[in-house]
This record gives sequence, structure tokens and C-alpha cells, in this order.
Amino acid sequence: MKLARAFLNGIIDYAGLFPPACHPMDVAVREFARYANGSDRDLLGRFILPVSQLSDFTAASRTFVNDQRHRWRLSAIVLAGKDADIEEIATFNRAFDGVVPGIVIDAVEMPVTSATEIEWAVRSFADDFEIFLEPIDLDDSLSMLAVIAKSGAKAKLRTGGIVASAIPSATSVIRFIDKCADLSLPFKATAGLHHALRGDYPLTYGPDAPKGAMFGYLNIFLAAAFHHAGLPESALFDLLEEHDSSSITFDESGAWWRGNLADESHLLAARKSLAVSFGSCSFTEPVDEARSMNLI
Repeated sequence: MKLARAFLNGIIDYAGLFPPACHPMDVAVREFARYANGSDRDLLGRFILPVSQLSDFTAASRTFVNDQRHRWRLSAIVLAGKDADIEEIATFNRAFDGVVPGIVIDAVEMPVTSATEIEWAVRSFADDFEIFLEPIDLDDSLSMLAVIAKSGAKAKLRTGGIVASAIPSATSVIRFIDKCADLSLPFKATAGLHHALRGDYPLTYGPDAPKGAMFGYLNIFLAAAFHHAGLPESALFDLLEEHDSSSITFDESGAWWRGNLADESHLLAARKSLAVSFGSCSFTEPVDEARSMNLI
């Protein structure tokens, strides 16, 4: 479906280094190279890595630099107040300057606990990078979101983890989305969004992994789109909890969910100005589930 594919364009930031996959750098880079040259590359966003692993990335990427068909975009996770991270990123970008199609860090991500940390991030990176700032306490994040919006940065929403207690409530997620919409504040999501829709899934890839009620990426991103379309909060809550794939369809009009429509303008505007992307340690799982729902 053409419109569904446009809605999912660039939506998956590849975080293969992180739990539960925890790939070694050489494996993660090799996988990213495969996805970046594959038939679903339009769904692929940035490669996510900590600044502390930039040298490892440089070594692992040497094999692929000359075989790339498309420029690789990276997002580096930095720590508040760590000025050394600024220079490491600058050094990395200088090393790849002039390489075609090239590799570039053009975004940074950082957890924040105070206005001072937000100010440091913007002062350090605002001129050259897209900045995603993650309030640590989601239930106490609303005032922090206002500061992030005022700074010109974007927000980051943690939607899961490798333990059930890391998965926020639907109420907290709705409040986050609603506040971001009110502030015209774009956000990205991270953690626990391997699947398309809400359900009880293993929290890790271990053979006896415990399960948790995880959100799906369509729950989050369609909630943003339907918020943009004016769906009331009570219905958005139900959409976040939706687990039935037959309740969601796309056609030339837009996305339908239980008789409600988010048309093309709402879908694409929400992706551009509200829900930007999500980090996932798997690229194939979310893509395969989109395909199983006949979205791509």
C-alpha cells in the first residue's frame, strides 16, 4: 500500500548494539549495510550508537564504505556535560568528510534530568545536529517537555525495556503525546517496539524469556496521527491498547481504525512534526510484521 509505505518511510532507527539484541559492532554494521542496500531501505533511518563506540564503528565500517549506495546517517548517544563527546563527534565527521556517499553523525540523543542539562545539549549541538532529549522520569516529564520545546530540541519517549516494569502505562504515553502535540514538539520513541501492535511478547531473545504487555509501533505512531486528526483522548487510549490487526487498514483515503479515519494529510503531518521515528534493535521484525499486515 503506497500510503502506508509513505507513513512508514524512515521510521526505524537501527539500534542493533542495544538490548535485547546486543550485537557486536561488526555484526550490527554488517546488518545495517544489508538493510541500507535492501528493498526495504526506505523504512530505515539512522544507525544508533554511543559515542564511546565510535572508534569501533569506524573500524567495522571500513569494509562497507566503498560499497555503499546511499549515505549512512548516524545518531550518537551522549552524556550531559561530557565535553569530550563533542570533540569525538566532530573528529568522526571530519574523518568521513568528502567520502561519497559517506557516513555522517547528524543527530544526538541524551537523557536529561534538568533544564541545565537541556541547555548544555542545545549549546553544544544545536548548530549542526538534530537533538533528541529524553526525560528520565516519564510520569514527571511534562514540565521538562516544555523546556525541551522552548530550547528548539526534540523529545524522546522510552516505551519499553527488557523488564516488564520498564514498559510505561498507556495513560503516561497518551499524556506524553498530547503534551508534545500541544507544544508542537516532535519526538522519537525507543525500546520495546519490535512488533506492530500491542501484545504479550518475550522481553528478550532468551529461550525462557519472561513476557510483558508491549506496545506496538503502530499503536504509538497511529495514536500520533489520530491525535493530529482530532480523535478524543479516550479513543486514543483504546488505540494504544489495540492488539487486533484486522482493526487497522490503509487505503487511498488514509488509515482506518474502527471506523475512524486519519487521512493522508494527518498521517504525513504527524510523521513530520510529531512522531518522527523509533529505535529498534531489530529491523526485520517490524518490517516483517508490516508486511504480514499487507501494509508494504
